[in-house]
Amino acid sequence: MRDVLDDDLAELYPVRGSDDVRLARLREQLFAEKPRSRSLRWVGIAAAAVAVVMITGLVVTLRPASRDAPATLPTVPARSLLEAATMLETAEQPTSGFQHVKYVLWQQIDGRDGWGITDVQFQYDAWMPVDKGETVVIYRRPTGERRAIAGDQAPLDVLVEEGNRGPVLWSTFCAAAPCQEESLGLPLNAKTPADKLFQSSFALLSPFTTNKEKAAVYRMLAESPEIRWDNGKVSVEGGKTEFTIDPTTGKVSGAEDPMVVYGGGKLSIAVTYDWVAQRPS
Repeated sequence: MRDVLDDDLAELYPVRGSDDVRLARLREQLFAEKPRSRSLRWVGIAAAAVAVVMITGLVVTLRPASRDAPATLPTVPARSLLEAATMLETAEQPTSGFQHVKYVLWQQIDGRDGWGITDVQFQYDAWMPVDKGETVVIYRRPTGERRAIAGDQAPLDVLVEEGNRGPVLWSTFCAAAPCQEESLGLPLNAKTPADKLFQSSFALLSPFTTNKEKAAVYRMLAESPEIRWDNGKVSVEGGKTEFTIDPTTGKVSGAEDPMVVYGGGKLSIAVTYDWVAQRPS
Protein backbone atom coordinates (compact mmCIF):
# COMPACT_ATOMS: atom_id res chain seq x y z
CA MET A 1 0.00 0.00 0.00
CA ARG A 2 2.91 2.27 0.71
CA ASP A 3 4.26 1.81 -2.88
CA VAL A 4 0.86 2.62 -4.38
CA LEU A 5 0.64 5.77 -2.28
CA ASP A 6 4.11 6.80 -3.37
CA ASP A 7 3.23 6.41 -7.05
CA ASP A 8 -0.02 8.38 -6.62
CA LEU A 9 1.73 11.19 -4.82
CA ALA A 10 4.44 11.34 -7.44
CA GLU A 11 1.90 11.69 -10.25
CA LEU A 12 -0.11 14.37 -8.46
CA TYR A 13 2.67 16.34 -6.90
CA PRO A 14 6.06 16.09 -8.67
CA VAL A 15 8.75 16.86 -6.09
CA ARG A 16 12.30 17.94 -6.14
CA GLY A 17 15.06 15.78 -4.84
CA SER A 18 15.49 18.03 -1.82
CA ASP A 19 11.97 17.06 -0.68
CA ASP A 20 12.58 13.30 -0.58
CA VAL A 21 13.69 13.28 3.05
CA ARG A 22 10.73 15.33 4.25
CA LEU A 23 8.22 13.14 2.38
CA ALA A 24 9.83 9.99 3.71
CA ARG A 25 9.34 11.25 7.27
CA LEU A 26 5.69 12.10 6.60
CA ARG A 27 5.06 8.62 5.15
CA GLU A 28 6.65 6.98 8.17
CA GLN A 29 4.53 9.09 10.52
CA LEU A 30 1.34 8.33 8.57
CA PHE A 31 1.76 4.54 8.64
CA ALA A 32 3.24 4.37 12.14
CA GLU A 33 0.37 6.23 13.87
CA LYS A 34 -2.13 3.94 15.63
CA PRO A 35 -5.81 4.59 14.93
CA ARG A 36 -7.73 6.24 17.80
CA SER A 37 -9.96 3.93 19.77
CA ARG A 38 -13.61 4.29 18.80
CA SER A 39 -14.59 3.91 22.45
CA LEU A 40 -12.54 6.96 23.35
CA ARG A 41 -14.38 8.98 20.74
CA TRP A 42 -17.69 7.93 22.30
CA VAL A 43 -16.43 8.98 25.71
CA GLY A 44 -15.79 12.43 24.30
CA ILE A 45 -19.24 12.57 22.72
CA ALA A 46 -20.89 11.50 25.98
CA ALA A 47 -18.99 14.16 27.90
CA ALA A 48 -20.14 16.77 25.41
CA ALA A 49 -23.73 15.58 25.75
CA VAL A 50 -23.53 15.88 29.54
CA ALA A 51 -22.24 19.42 29.14
CA VAL A 52 -25.21 20.26 26.87
CA VAL A 53 -27.66 18.77 29.34
CA MET A 54 -26.22 20.83 32.17
CA ILE A 55 -26.18 24.01 30.11
CA THR A 56 -29.78 23.66 28.96
CA GLY A 57 -31.01 23.00 32.48
CA LEU A 58 -32.20 19.44 31.86
CA VAL A 59 -29.90 18.35 34.63
CA VAL A 60 -32.78 19.20 36.97
CA THR A 61 -34.50 15.97 35.98
CA LEU A 62 -31.41 13.93 36.76
CA ARG A 63 -30.26 15.26 40.09
CA PRO A 64 -31.64 13.91 43.41
CA ALA A 65 -34.44 15.77 45.10
CA SER A 66 -33.34 18.54 47.40
CA ARG A 67 -34.05 18.23 51.08
CA ASP A 68 -35.39 21.78 50.88
CA ALA A 69 -38.06 20.89 48.30
CA PRO A 70 -41.48 22.40 49.05
CA ALA A 71 -44.08 20.33 50.91
CA THR A 72 -46.44 20.42 47.94
CA LEU A 73 -45.04 17.27 46.30
CA PRO A 74 -47.64 14.62 45.38
CA THR A 75 -48.64 12.42 48.31
CA VAL A 76 -49.65 8.79 48.35
CA PRO A 77 -53.44 8.47 48.80
CA ALA A 78 -54.59 7.18 52.17
CA ARG A 79 -55.33 3.45 52.28
CA SER A 80 -56.97 3.33 55.70
CA LEU A 81 -58.58 5.45 58.39
CA LEU A 82 -55.24 5.57 60.21
CA GLU A 83 -53.43 6.92 57.16
CA ALA A 84 -56.20 9.48 56.60
CA ALA A 85 -55.82 10.53 60.25
CA THR A 86 -52.09 11.09 59.78
CA MET A 87 -52.81 13.08 56.63
CA LEU A 88 -55.11 15.43 58.58
CA GLU A 89 -52.66 15.79 61.46
CA THR A 90 -49.81 16.83 59.18
CA ALA A 91 -51.80 19.07 56.81
CA GLU A 92 -50.71 22.70 56.64
CA GLN A 93 -53.23 25.22 57.93
CA PRO A 94 -53.49 28.85 56.76
CA THR A 95 -52.77 31.45 59.43
CA SER A 96 -55.41 33.91 58.25
CA GLY A 97 -58.64 34.08 56.30
CA PHE A 98 -61.63 31.75 56.40
CA GLN A 99 -62.29 28.11 55.67
CA HIS A 100 -65.39 27.82 53.52
CA VAL A 101 -67.18 24.49 53.97
CA LYS A 102 -70.01 23.81 51.54
CA TYR A 103 -72.59 21.09 52.09
CA VAL A 104 -74.94 20.10 49.26
CA LEU A 105 -77.77 17.93 50.57
CA TRP A 106 -80.38 15.82 48.88
CA GLN A 107 -83.07 15.66 51.54
CA GLN A 108 -85.98 13.26 51.08
CA ILE A 109 -89.28 14.81 52.16
CA ASP A 110 -92.13 12.42 52.81
CA GLY A 111 -95.48 13.36 51.43
CA ARG A 112 -97.96 15.16 53.67
CA ASP A 113 -101.47 16.36 53.02
CA GLY A 114 -101.75 13.89 50.15
CA TRP A 115 -98.49 14.84 48.42
CA GLY A 116 -95.93 12.29 47.28
CA ILE A 117 -92.25 11.82 48.16
CA THR A 118 -89.60 14.18 46.79
CA ASP A 119 -85.86 14.66 47.08
CA VAL A 120 -85.13 18.37 47.55
CA GLN A 121 -81.66 19.91 47.34
CA PHE A 122 -80.39 22.36 49.94
CA GLN A 123 -77.02 24.03 50.36
CA TYR A 124 -75.27 24.96 53.60
CA ASP A 125 -72.31 27.36 53.51
CA ALA A 126 -70.13 27.85 56.59
CA TRP A 127 -67.27 30.35 56.81
CA MET A 128 -64.97 29.51 59.70
CA PRO A 129 -62.49 32.28 60.66
CA VAL A 130 -58.91 31.61 61.67
CA ASP A 131 -58.54 34.73 63.83
CA LYS A 132 -60.01 34.72 67.33
CA GLY A 133 -63.06 36.90 67.80
CA GLU A 134 -64.02 36.86 64.11
CA THR A 135 -67.68 36.15 63.39
CA VAL A 136 -68.80 32.76 62.10
CA VAL A 137 -71.20 32.97 59.16
CA ILE A 138 -73.49 30.09 58.16
CA TYR A 139 -76.17 30.20 55.45
CA ARG A 140 -78.76 27.60 54.48
CA ARG A 141 -80.84 27.85 51.33
CA PRO A 142 -82.70 25.70 48.80
CA THR A 143 -81.03 25.40 45.42
CA GLY A 144 -84.32 24.94 43.52
CA GLU A 145 -83.40 21.39 42.46
CA ARG A 146 -85.71 18.48 43.22
CA ARG A 147 -86.29 14.87 42.15
CA ALA A 148 -89.64 13.11 42.13
CA ILE A 149 -89.61 9.80 44.01
CA ALA A 150 -93.29 8.79 44.20
CA GLY A 151 -96.80 10.18 44.06
CA ASP A 152 -98.05 13.62 43.20
CA GLN A 153 -95.39 16.27 43.67
CA ALA A 154 -95.98 19.21 45.98
CA PRO A 155 -95.15 22.77 44.87
CA LEU A 156 -91.56 23.78 45.54
CA ASP A 157 -92.49 26.33 48.21
CA VAL A 158 -94.32 23.64 50.18
CA LEU A 159 -91.31 21.36 49.93
CA VAL A 160 -88.91 24.11 50.99
CA GLU A 161 -91.05 25.01 54.00
CA GLU A 162 -91.07 21.38 55.07
CA GLY A 163 -87.34 21.02 54.41
CA ASN A 164 -86.46 24.10 56.47
CA ARG A 165 -87.27 22.13 59.62
CA GLY A 166 -84.13 20.08 59.21
CA PRO A 167 -81.67 18.53 59.03
CA VAL A 168 -79.20 19.74 61.64
CA LEU A 169 -75.73 18.48 60.71
CA TRP A 170 -73.91 19.37 63.92
CA SER A 171 -74.79 19.92 67.56
CA THR A 172 -73.05 23.24 68.21
CA PHE A 173 -73.93 26.90 67.99
CA CYS A 174 -70.93 29.21 67.81
CA ALA A 175 -71.04 32.92 67.00
CA ALA A 176 -67.32 33.72 66.93
CA ALA A 177 -64.01 31.87 66.77
CA PRO A 178 -62.61 29.82 68.35
CA CYS A 179 -65.35 27.18 68.20
CA GLN A 180 -65.53 23.55 69.28
CA GLU A 181 -67.94 20.82 68.29
CA GLU A 182 -69.80 19.97 71.52
CA SER A 183 -70.47 16.35 70.62
CA LEU A 184 -66.74 15.64 70.99
CA GLY A 185 -67.11 16.02 74.75
CA LEU A 186 -69.93 13.51 75.02
CA PRO A 187 -69.21 9.83 75.73
CA LEU A 188 -70.25 7.37 73.05
CA ASN A 189 -72.82 4.83 74.20
CA ALA A 190 -72.50 2.74 71.05
CA LYS A 191 -73.11 -0.97 71.51
CA THR A 192 -72.11 -1.99 67.99
CA PRO A 193 -69.61 -0.75 65.37
CA ALA A 194 -72.58 0.46 63.29
CA ASP A 195 -73.75 2.57 66.23
CA LYS A 196 -70.22 3.92 66.69
CA LEU A 197 -70.07 5.13 63.09
CA PHE A 198 -73.62 6.49 63.30
CA GLN A 199 -72.94 8.42 66.51
CA SER A 200 -69.76 9.95 65.08
CA SER A 201 -71.77 11.86 62.49
CA PHE A 202 -71.81 15.25 64.21
CA ALA A 203 -68.05 15.20 64.83
CA LEU A 204 -67.28 14.13 61.25
CA LEU A 205 -69.58 16.66 59.56
CA SER A 206 -69.25 19.68 61.83
CA PRO A 207 -67.25 22.66 60.50
CA PHE A 208 -66.21 23.27 64.11
CA THR A 209 -64.23 20.01 64.34
CA THR A 210 -60.53 20.68 63.82
CA ASN A 211 -58.30 18.43 61.74
CA LYS A 212 -56.65 16.96 64.83
CA GLU A 213 -59.99 16.30 66.49
CA LYS A 214 -61.31 14.63 63.35
CA ALA A 215 -58.14 12.54 63.13
CA ALA A 216 -58.81 11.32 66.69
CA VAL A 217 -62.31 10.25 65.60
CA TYR A 218 -60.79 8.34 62.67
CA ARG A 219 -58.44 6.50 65.02
CA MET A 220 -61.31 5.66 67.36
CA LEU A 221 -63.34 4.24 64.46
CA ALA A 222 -60.32 2.26 63.22
CA GLU A 223 -60.25 0.36 66.52
CA SER A 224 -63.29 -1.58 65.29
CA PRO A 225 -62.29 -3.97 62.48
CA GLU A 226 -65.95 -4.18 61.42
CA ILE A 227 -65.73 -0.56 60.26
CA ARG A 228 -64.38 -0.98 56.74
CA TRP A 229 -62.34 1.29 54.50
CA ASP A 230 -62.85 0.81 50.77
CA ASN A 231 -60.94 3.46 48.81
CA GLY A 232 -62.36 6.19 51.04
CA LYS A 233 -65.78 4.63 51.66
CA VAL A 234 -66.22 4.04 55.40
CA SER A 235 -69.08 1.74 56.35
CA VAL A 236 -70.19 -1.24 58.41
CA GLU A 237 -71.78 -4.31 56.90
CA GLY A 238 -75.48 -4.15 57.56
CA GLY A 239 -75.40 -0.49 58.62
CA LYS A 240 -77.15 2.37 56.82
CA THR A 241 -74.65 5.12 57.56
CA GLU A 242 -71.72 5.60 55.21
CA PHE A 243 -69.07 8.29 55.02
CA THR A 244 -66.76 9.16 52.14
CA ILE A 245 -63.26 10.40 52.91
CA ASP A 246 -61.11 11.89 50.17
CA PRO A 247 -57.98 9.67 50.12
CA THR A 248 -55.88 12.56 48.78
CA THR A 249 -56.73 15.02 51.58
CA GLY A 250 -58.10 12.92 54.45
CA LYS A 251 -61.19 15.14 54.67
CA VAL A 252 -64.79 13.98 54.81
CA SER A 253 -66.29 14.57 51.36
CA GLY A 254 -69.68 12.91 51.69
CA ALA A 255 -72.17 11.03 53.83
CA GLU A 256 -75.20 8.81 53.39
CA ASP A 257 -77.87 8.69 56.11
CA PRO A 258 -75.79 10.11 58.96
CA MET A 259 -77.24 10.75 62.39
CA VAL A 260 -78.75 14.21 62.22
CA VAL A 261 -81.60 16.01 63.93
CA TYR A 262 -84.13 15.43 61.21
CA GLY A 263 -87.72 14.38 60.75
CA GLY A 264 -87.02 11.32 58.61
CA GLY A 265 -86.36 10.15 55.08
CA LYS A 266 -83.07 9.50 53.32
CA LEU A 267 -80.27 12.05 53.31
CA SER A 268 -77.24 12.33 51.02
CA ILE A 269 -74.52 14.95 51.57
CA ALA A 270 -71.53 16.14 49.52
CA VAL A 271 -68.91 18.30 51.28
CA THR A 272 -66.24 20.54 49.76
CA TYR A 273 -63.65 22.87 51.29
CA ASP A 274 -61.69 25.93 50.24
CA TRP A 275 -59.87 28.84 51.87
CA VAL A 276 -60.90 32.43 51.17
CA ALA A 277 -59.61 35.81 52.28
CA GLN A 278 -63.07 37.30 52.87
CA ARG A 279 -66.48 36.02 53.90
CA PRO A 280 -69.96 37.42 53.28
CA SER A 281 -70.96 40.10 55.76
